[in-house]
Amino acid sequence: MGFYLAFGPLSLNVVEGVVEVLGFPVRAGSSVVVPLGRSVSVKVLGSFSVSDWSRLRPFDGSVYAFMDSIAEGLSVYRRVVLIGPTDSGKSTLASWVANKVALRGAVAYYLTTDVGQNEVFCPAFVALARTSPPVIPGYSESFTDVKPCFVGSFTPSDSVDRYVECVVKLARMADGPLIVDTDGWVSGEGVRVKARIAEEIGADVIVAIGLEDVVVEQLRSARGAEVVKLQKLVEGRVKTVEERRIHRERLLTLRLLGARQVKVRVDDVEVDGTPLFKGKPLDYQTVRSINPKLVYAEQHRERIVAVYKGMVQPVNIDGILIPLEWEKNLIAAVHCGNQIKTRSSGEDRL
Repeated sequence: MGFYLAFGPLSLNVVEGVVEVLGFPVRAGSSVVVPLGRSVSVKVLGSFSVSDWSRLRPFDGSVYAFMDSIAEGLSVYRRVVLIGPTDSGKSTLASWVANKVALRGAVAYYLTTDVGQNEVFCPAFVALARTSPPVIPGYSESFTDVKPCFVGSFTPSDSVDRYVECVVKLARMADGPLIVDTDGWVSGEGVRVKARIAEEIGADVIVAIGLEDVVVEQLRSARGAEVVKLQKLVEGRVKTVEERRIHRERLLTLRLLGARQVKVRVDDVEVDGTPLFKGKPLDYQTVRSINPKLVYAEQHRERIVAVYKGMVQPVNIDGILIPLEWEKNLIAAVHCGNQIKTRSSGEDRL
């Protein structure tokens, strides 16, 4: 028997016996994939092969046993919320708990609220998914029936109300055990927002990972939830802001790879995250008659929303004025029926 930490990208094939991956037994003839930028703990009770032996490191068996017992204990709760700073082990524990739920014969729902590093759907969204064991952080095959909700920013502090609304909405869709893996915003307002979410979704237990006592006490304000305090579960260097930005761009690129162009009627779509395309477009002559600097305008009840060119904003216009090239760095989502498309370079990804 041996214990290892497997670093992605890596493929692990079970040749004989059993290999436990984050608490879930993988039997001979099966394989698992560890994605780029992720690492998983494994317990070997047989023989196996890997795509790159240099990406395997010995792991402390007592730490594995500790994580396994924590996950086992949490798997009996109906709604679990994990709260902690970035790179504290939240996603690892969330996956471990989901695997233990599966061993109990149930299917766990996984809700990620990390709008900056959403590996289940796409950054700028929170997402709910059914889990398929073995659940491995960042591995797309571990998550099915994904339901996204568009927040429209890479940090929840920019859109708190929308962020909370999305999390609560998706949590209500889970008709089985739910594990909420939150983002790393745990300072100031971030802690109060997390406590608010835990209360609104009816959390049974809040797991506070790597947080100071004063912060843990704030989380105890969430009515009806038990609070369990744990030390940081993952040792190692915390990713820099630049590393997280690069990872986010990689996730966006992966979401858009293989995108196909979709033509839809403008009247059939709803756009989130933009002030435009929500009213009735005005014809070009009407727009020019309002002001020659306007290049586009639409009617919103009693006012217009218009786009203008030039450095100086037009005056004497009763409405909302937006400068040309307003769309740079915009994050937006297009809804068409029950489908959501993320938009980039003229192509839509279903």
